[in-house]
Amino acid sequence: MQGTTELNKRLRQAEIKLRRLTLLATRYKQAYTIQGALLQLSELASTISDMREFYPAIHKMVAELLHAENFYVVFYDGISEQYSPQYFSDEKDQKIIAQVPSSAFSSGLTGYVARTGQPLLCDSEQFEQLVQDGHIQAQGSPCAHWLGIPLCREQQIIGVMAIQSYNAKQLYTAADLALFSSFGGHTITALDRVKSRELLEDTVRQRTAELRTINKSLQKEIKERTSAEQLQAALYRISELTASSSDMSSFYQAVHQVLSELMPADNCYIALLDSNKSKLTFPFYLDQYSPPARERPLNRGFTEYVIRCGDARLINADTAEQLVASGEIRRGMADPAKPARHSTSWLGAPLLIEQRVIGVIALQSYAQSYSYSESELNILRFVSQHIAVAVQRKLATEQQKRHQEDLERKVFESTRELRQTNLFLRLQVEERKKAEQKLFYEANHDALTGLANRQMFLQQLKQQFALSKRQPQLKMALLFIDLDRFKLINDTLGHHIGDAFLIEVSKRLQTSVREHDLVARLGGDEFVVLLTSLLNEADAEEVAERIIEMVRQPFLLQSQQVHSGASIGIAYFRHDHGKEEALLRDADAAMYQAKSMGRNRFVIFNETMREQMLQALSIEQVMLQALEQQQFIPVYEPILCGQGRNLMGYEVHAQWQHPQLGTQYDFTAQATQVGILPQIEQLMLHQACLKLAVSARDTGLLTVRLSVQHLLQSDLYEMLKKRIGALENPHRLCLAFAERDLIQAGTPINLNMQQLKQLGVRLALHNFAADVAPLGLLLQQQFDFVKLDAGFCRQLLRNEQKRQLLQMLQSLALNYKFRLLADGVDSADLLNLLLAEGCCFMQGKYVSELLNATDLACAPSVVLQQLA
Repeated sequence: MQGTTELNKRLRQAEIKLRRLTLLATRYKQAYTIQGALLQLSELASTISDMREFYPAIHKMVAELLHAENFYVVFYDGISEQYSPQYFSDEKDQKIIAQVPSSAFSSGLTGYVARTGQPLLCDSEQFEQLVQDGHIQAQGSPCAHWLGIPLCREQQIIGVMAIQSYNAKQLYTAADLALFSSFGGHTITALDRVKSRELLEDTVRQRTAELRTINKSLQKEIKERTSAEQLQAALYRISELTASSSDMSSFYQAVHQVLSELMPADNCYIALLDSNKSKLTFPFYLDQYSPPARERPLNRGFTEYVIRCGDARLINADTAEQLVASGEIRRGMADPAKPARHSTSWLGAPLLIEQRVIGVIALQSYAQSYSYSESELNILRFVSQHIAVAVQRKLATEQQKRHQEDLERKVFESTRELRQTNLFLRLQVEERKKAEQKLFYEANHDALTGLANRQMFLQQLKQQFALSKRQPQLKMALLFIDLDRFKLINDTLGHHIGDAFLIEVSKRLQTSVREHDLVARLGGDEFVVLLTSLLNEADAEEVAERIIEMVRQPFLLQSQQVHSGASIGIAYFRHDHGKEEALLRDADAAMYQAKSMGRNRFVIFNETMREQMLQALSIEQVMLQALEQQQFIPVYEPILCGQGRNLMGYEVHAQWQHPQLGTQYDFTAQATQVGILPQIEQLMLHQACLKLAVSARDTGLLTVRLSVQHLLQSDLYEMLKKRIGALENPHRLCLAFAERDLIQAGTPINLNMQQLKQLGVRLALHNFAADVAPLGLLLQQQFDFVKLDAGFCRQLLRNEQKRQLLQMLQSLALNYKFRLLADGVDSADLLNLLLAEGCCFMQGKYVSELLNATDLACAPSVVLQQLA
């Protein structure tokens, strides 16, 4: 029994000794590993001088000691409390680290280690506990295990070094933490050594570069002084030649000799403009490969390029290719019939007299190994001034000689001129009569069609009106003709086709009436026919039918077939017409009645139309009174961002609250006719600006329709800019202009549209695809929104061509950075179709009901931020 006890005692002592030896071996192995890592770290600090190589090497060394696929180093500034990542390698968050602000590290585990100054070994449970206690906030992708140590320099924390694992099977231990802490303490020493070496090498490189720059500057200064002395001597010689030379040929030779001493001048020429500035002459021309140049007209050569620029130019091979590509020059101007050798370097300077170019002096080189420099260009610029002085003196001498010859010739011819005076006087009288006849014709006839113009027509109408007053038996009728579709022809086919169309119409009108009837053009597409000496009033109706039939026939204009029609108003002379203008007014009213009834017809003026005219006058008074009493109020129609079922904003409509007539919605035509539509639009714009100033975030984007008069009339335009300038948030205001108005206004409004865009407001094209859907209009202006016409949108469900056009517009919207907005969305099917085609902004009856029945997902301001 005693022997067993002794044996057990010895076994326990042996087991304790074995554990002690195992622990010592483990510690020795760890010390050996650390010692090896420190040796590698010391060697790394001695060999690397670039911090961009240091951190990857540190990562590699840590990965040899521990599982460190995810490793990063972040520096910390205790004064500013700012974190700056120095190195970051992570299998999950690598792509998003550039977007993470430095402040994000302060609220995570990195900031926690920097604040506590203690190493941290953290698993997922500890992480959740730290988050619940409020010590940290969750940042980045969640990891299974995290190991971080503070980096200290002289007891001050300067950063954090950390590794993390996303694999729950690869966890760190306290031994790993001790190993990582020991390694991190020596990392700062190595980091300082690398930075010191990097700073020293940068200083050496910078100092070397500075010395090299100073040396270059000294060499350049020496060269410039030498060149300046040579240039000064050359200019003195040229000045002497300018003052002493009487022969221009010898002067040119001497100047060339001086230039040859300053720069290579084997190929040199002087070109002068003739008095008409249409040809070039070459009084001096020296070239290795070409004979003396001959006189030639101006073209697109190097010489002409310098003349156009009015300044000296250096053209090397690359510059020549760029000028040829841009169309500024064409090679081979000396003799286009023969292929010429192209120069590799060319210098040219203009000869200027009182800032007026009279010629060019040029040098050129054909050697690939030599190119002229800017200093040589400056020399040539100075030389050209002295050559210009000499040429001016020669031109003055030649001009004086020509004046003397002209004086002698005038004295010789004075006698002959006296004999011809009477003949000239008679010819002048005849020419004056012809001129007066021509002036009278031009003053009374249309320049395009040759028909009588408004002035001549009113004179003839006045005479016939007075004659009919005196002779009641003479019947007279007036036909007022307006051509159908002329505006469309003019805009789509061009003004030249429109002019040809008017000329052909005038010919057909003249063949439709009698010889003594008067056909006149009042302007644009408005014509009148004055029928006199009618036997009965039915004759005027026959003429109108004949005109309608002839205008209905197709027109073949420059290989293009054009169709049109005519709307005609007929007014018969009545004794109750006080003035001739009343007859013209009645015919005009009847014409508008014909157009409203379907066009391509005639209407005879009657008393009912007169009553309608009087009623129109009363409507004008009512609308003016409504504007004065501010009976027009704004109504806000919501606009939906259908992709997220969010409210983007509202479109502002005008509503007329009349005390007797009630609420009126569609009064644009009457307001346009009265001329107060811009004032109503200004009132709606004022209300929209007030709403933006009071509750901008709740209203979102406000769209206000404006007529094109706000861009064409200076007073309305200035008022519009003043309202926009007073807004704090002009980007929440959108101004919409109709497609038809912009087409009719043309290019004069482009500058004003650009200025509005610069003020910060958004621009929209309203009622697009209502007529011709001109795609060119989308490319000319920078629209933010293109609002599709309601009628066009309603046809999308049943018209394949309309859907194809929508797809094409969506492609254009992506390329030209505008957004489509669909109007007239009255059903869920149309809304879903638009969303499927990529058009997510819309308004209409169904949209309004949807927004009223649904809580919005976000405020309009959020949608606007997405638009921006």
